[in-house]
Amino acid sequence: MECPFAIWKPLPEDHSAPGISLLQRNLIILHITQGPSAQSAINTFAASVKPNRTSCHFVIDRDGSIYQLVSITRTAWHASQVNSHSVGIEHAGRVDGTFPITLEQIEASAELVSWIAKQLDIPIDHDHVKSHNQASPKDGHVLCCEPALSVDEVINLANSV
Repeated sequence: MECPFAIWKPLPEDHSAPGISLLQRNLIILHITQGPSAQSAINTFAASVKPNRTSCHFVIDRDGSIYQLVSITRTAWHASQVNSHSVGIEHAGRVDGTFPITLEQIEASAELVSWIAKQLDIPIDHDHVKSHNQASPKDGHVLCCEPALSVDEVINLANSV
């Protein structure tokens, strides 16, 4: 399933897995790429190899442009404990503030979260929209996303879209 306002830049099919029923997808996971641009994240995902391939469903660039890399009908590999029932959204930036998250990214993220929630019939709240560290703490991504990207801010904006 493709988002109508995202730019489609598909990763090779071997960078995701067949998905479960959309009715079972019940989480939206927010991430920060640790790089300066959506293209750098896309390049990193495309270059990943077995057994450590990584991917996500969406990447939001610093100007608010949204790129879709994997259909939400498929499983992307972005947060190990919840991959099978989540949708991953990466935000181009760095947690150290070198490339801070922009207002355009936050607004685009809220619009995307709202669209995904409508497609999957899930609430936009803290039980269903989480940072990578909240959803999959075993991955050790302690600063993904807070404080560089406020999950609260995205949830609040997404509820007003």
